[in-house]
Amino acid sequence: MLSTRGTAWSKVGFLHGKQNAYHPIRNPNGVVAFNNAENGFLHADLANFFNKHNHFEDNCCAYGEGYTGTLRLRTAMSNHLNLHFQPVWPIDPEDITFTAGVTDLNEVCALVTCNPETDAIMLGGPVYGTFSKDLAMRTGIKLEWVPVGTDQFTPDCVAAFDAGFEDAKARGVNVRALIICNPHNPLETLRALLQFCAAKGIHLISDEIYALTTYPRDDQPSEKFTSIRAIDYSDIIDPTQVHVLYGMSKDYGAAGLRLGCLVSQNREFCNAVRAICRFSSPSQFSMDLAAKFLEDQTFVKQLLDKSHRVLSRIRLLTEKLLDEAGLKYEKKGNAGLFMWIDLSPQLPLRETNGDGWAAEKLLSERFLRAGVKVDPGAEYQSPEPGRFRLMFCVEEDTLREGVRRIVAALKAE
Repeated sequence: MLSTRGTAWSKVGFLHGKQNAYHPIRNPNGVVAFNNAENGFLHADLANFFNKHNHFEDNCCAYGEGYTGTLRLRTAMSNHLNLHFQPVWPIDPEDITFTAGVTDLNEVCALVTCNPETDAIMLGGPVYGTFSKDLAMRTGIKLEWVPVGTDQFTPDCVAAFDAGFEDAKARGVNVRALIICNPHNPLETLRALLQFCAAKGIHLISDEIYALTTYPRDDQPSEKFTSIRAIDYSDIIDPTQVHVLYGMSKDYGAAGLRLGCLVSQNREFCNAVRAICRFSSPSQFSMDLAAKFLEDQTFVKQLLDKSHRVLSRIRLLTEKLLDEAGLKYEKKGNAGLFMWIDLSPQLPLRETNGDGWAAEKLLSERFLRAGVKVDPGAEYQSPEPGRFRLMFCVEEDTLREGVRRIVAALKAE
């Protein structure tokens, strides 16, 4: 017998990892995974660096300095962020709290900002679909999803958030925070969102885990990353209402370290987070390796330069393959590891009596049977059916085979 929540959790899908991953030689019949957002092109370089720096002091075998990040790691991260994020106010090591990944930080932020049942966090969609599990699965808070369309880059999105806030209020739901994913919004949009949060008296949590994945494009204007901390918002909002989430998983392909950090000038907020970090403390060994990595900014630059070159090349190749296949996609974009493709013209609507969402699910199942995993838009709060998130940061052979399987699945049924 399980508790009510235990019974509910037992029915939630659990990702076991790449158990049948495609490889052109070792496993040509395996599944091409276009859904797992990590930069595998960096893994060999990173592993080589760690293998050269795996000399540990004996204090790594102990509890060390506690649960929220060693001083060495917090100092290395503050120096790193001050260099790359160019904050208006320098980030101090005391502003930083580490836990075992940004996934955990999402839940922790929900716990310290919201009461269960009555309070909510607001997000614009389409957005990272697993926020629903990260933020609400164990906390019992509500989520307010606000459709803002695929072009979320203009200050017009604030009108949608304002309408969503007032609608939630009318239903008795108390919105306590807005989460944004940045790089996602240009400077003027960030200012407008700060003004919105100030007017509503809510927290602004900027998830900047993809901050340094921005890459140049010669074929279109390329937005540069602007951290929320790079804006002087002292005359817009109380700085204690603004928080940044960052980690090692996306920019550096180091998800295996399980390290994420909160950056906040709000001491009460930080103290509340630190009080519950004992349940998700990072490994002393991971923190030691991460500190050594961040302290070597020459290597960090080499890794980021390689990442930007690879992402630019693979993104353009993906667009070329989709163009050749006659498939639509969102042409804007120069950050992150994935893109938004539009398969609404290919939805099997006749088989679902015109139900677009059912047709999207059916198409997703067909892709999986064809040996390619692409996440449907319903998992990302897409405002309309037929969109899929394609994670293109894979080897060229894998990319070509995956697109070939998508095309074959669309033609077969």
